[in-house]
Amino acid sequence: MRAISLFGALALLSAAAVGCSVDQTKLPAGDTGSVEVALQAAPGVTINVVSYMISGPSGFSKTGTIDVSNSSTVSTTIGGLPAGSGFTVTLTGSSTDGATTCGGGPVSFIVVAGQTAPVSVHLTCHEAPRTGSVLVTGTLNICPAIDNVSANPAEVFVGGSVALTGMAHDSDAAPSALTYLWTASSGTFSTPTAVSTSFTCATPGIATITLSASDGDPACASTSSVAVICTAVTCDDGNPCTTDTRNADGTCAHAQVPDGSLCTGGNLHVKLLGFNDFHGHLDAGQKVAGRPVGGAGVLVSYLRAAEAGIEDQTIIVHAGDEVGASPPDSALLQDEPSISVLNLLANSSCSYMDKMNPGCNLVGTLGNHEFDEGRVELLRLLNGGNFATGPFLEDPYRGARFPYVSANVVDDITGQPLIQPLVVKQVHGVPVAFIGAVLKGTPTIVVPTGVAGLTFQDEADAINSYVPGLKAMGVHAIVVTIHQGGFQTSYTGPTDPTKTLSSGPEITDIVNRLDDEIDVVVSGHTHAFTNALLSNQHGKKILVTQAFSFSTAYDDIDLLIDPVSKDVVSKTASVVTTFGDAGPGLTPAADAQAITDAAFAKVAPLITQVFGFANTPFSRTENAAGESTLGDLIADAQAEATGAQLTFMNAGGIRADLAAGDITYNALFTIQPFGNTMVTMNLTGGLIYQVLEQQFPGAFGQTTQRIMKTSGFHYTWDSTKPAGSKIVEVDIGGVPIDLNATYRVSCNNFMATGGDGFTTFISGNNQVGGPIDLDVLIAYVKAHTPFTAGTLDRITRLP
Repeated sequence: MRAISLFGALALLSAAAVGCSVDQTKLPAGDTGSVEVALQAAPGVTINVVSYMISGPSGFSKTGTIDVSNSSTVSTTIGGLPAGSGFTVTLTGSSTDGATTCGGGPVSFIVVAGQTAPVSVHLTCHEAPRTGSVLVTGTLNICPAIDNVSANPAEVFVGGSVALTGMAHDSDAAPSALTYLWTASSGTFSTPTAVSTSFTCATPGIATITLSASDGDPACASTSSVAVICTAVTCDDGNPCTTDTRNADGTCAHAQVPDGSLCTGGNLHVKLLGFNDFHGHLDAGQKVAGRPVGGAGVLVSYLRAAEAGIEDQTIIVHAGDEVGASPPDSALLQDEPSISVLNLLANSSCSYMDKMNPGCNLVGTLGNHEFDEGRVELLRLLNGGNFATGPFLEDPYRGARFPYVSANVVDDITGQPLIQPLVVKQVHGVPVAFIGAVLKGTPTIVVPTGVAGLTFQDEADAINSYVPGLKAMGVHAIVVTIHQGGFQTSYTGPTDPTKTLSSGPEITDIVNRLDDEIDVVVSGHTHAFTNALLSNQHGKKILVTQAFSFSTAYDDIDLLIDPVSKDVVSKTASVVTTFGDAGPGLTPAADAQAITDAAFAKVAPLITQVFGFANTPFSRTENAAGESTLGDLIADAQAEATGAQLTFMNAGGIRADLAAGDITYNALFTIQPFGNTMVTMNLTGGLIYQVLEQQFPGAFGQTTQRIMKTSGFHYTWDSTKPAGSKIVEVDIGGVPIDLNATYRVSCNNFMATGGDGFTTFISGNNQVGGPIDLDVLIAYVKAHTPFTAGTLDRITRLP
């Protein structure tokens, strides 16, 4: 930045008064710095002050005064004028008694760098015209500029010092001509007039340090500032499991805190509360061992009770399928109420704008059902925005205020994960990472439109790929939340190292290949119990949990983490049933219950309609052959609606049992919530055998046993036969089907596109679409009520 000073001399002789006379001398030869003005004062009247006003281009203005009361000749310096044209100067003179006032100007002049500019101003006294003159000479001065001011370090304890360095230059002066001065809002300097010095913090807070550079022109000083953080001296070693004190000599002392809720044996206690496969089950009404369990209000009450007193050491984890395949009070509202219930569990560090905040106490992952309506609806549900037929309970709907993570779902166009792959939480300064994943077989159990444009990578490979980066960040406590699981005989109490899975090759293989840094896997998908220590390929024991489904239980996981190494040194879990008739379940969380009640009220006029009556319960529980009474009922309804000779229904599409009594819309929607449509096609007898073989693992790419529910025919299968050869006979009314004949077959659109691994249906020709499966079931109930469960005789198993 440049400023320009005008150095001039104003020479005035004495003062003038009323009736004054004036003599003006000529300038001596070669004198360009001053001019004498001779003024003869009237008796008893004196001019004490001459004032000047200088104006210039772009609104420039400068004013000042000159004291002439005790001088016969005076001079002054007028600085700060930039080079250029268009300047004017005006002078006025006044006496202490106000009897005399003289003025002159304005007179124009030009300021030229390095040159003088003579200016004459005639003064006129108000009583009688008299004149004098003033000569102003000007020289350009370029102010110094400060190039840099730095402090190293920028933060220091009180009493500590930082090195200060300044750099400045002046275009028309030698470096040695510059002078410096350091000032500060607090603290001291070793040499405040040196261009580089040291500064000592005096008080906690931010010290603002300013360097001034000058070339001697008082109108031309330059300044620049830097901030230094002065931190109070502390003995905190960053370990939450030690007490930190200062000795009398100023040294620090540390002692292990007593065992308690914060630490045990010097290790930090971290609690994980996991659950999975909520599927929008807001309402109470489920039972375990004849006792009421679950519902949003009960689950939230249990989780809050489990974290009470250690909220800042607790992280809540869900392992997918929070939504989808939901009862109507959640599903008809696009499952927004189920996300809203989860938001109730989030702490103040969780927010819609800062979901990845390390202090946020909640994390979830994607399940296959999050993809039921495709990626656009999935992302809307997570990130907010009203649905086309909304708003429902919240306007505008804001989405989840906590992070969802998934490492193995990749956008085909960008090549990047669809959502964040992981999140790192901080518990009392100790980092804990959560990596998400969903079963790689998701495309086989979701309609193709739901996963279009997405690739589902191998779970273990995707998870492991992020471990080196976490280790480089100093993160060694790593939890996986994955929507894939196994089966285990349930038990109560803490993890029993002698018990393991009864089945679940997929999750076993994933855990076997996980990196040694991974400590815990919170799993889901199979709606089963898991509380086991499974070994990876290096023998590392990894805790794996799963808490059934539908809010009927949760995982209570306790970790001990070494605050120094940041690694997990102990892990154990219990799977706790959320009974509604005991403990926290006796008082459901009021805020969660309010969401449940509001959702029900919104859809009540529709879902309370009664369509029929069931004399007996209809169960989806399969007999040894794989048949169920509810499956038979649904398959019969679809056969009647389509007129097909043979009808197939996938077991996974039947989501609940049908109780005896009134059959309501609510009950039927809960049983068939997906809104699949019927498809009728032609299949040869040979292809019918093939699709039936696909019910068993290892046959035509099938990964697990999935017995379909049927109508219009009977078949026999032999459990002792190898995969691909288990079907013994298929008959219609006792007559074996012809392998070369063509039959009219019906199934839902999910199966028709190869869902659940039944890829043979894709080969069906002359495909014709039909009504929605729920409408088919409602129409059948209306037409045939009342109902009584029949004999299970459509499938025969050998031996």
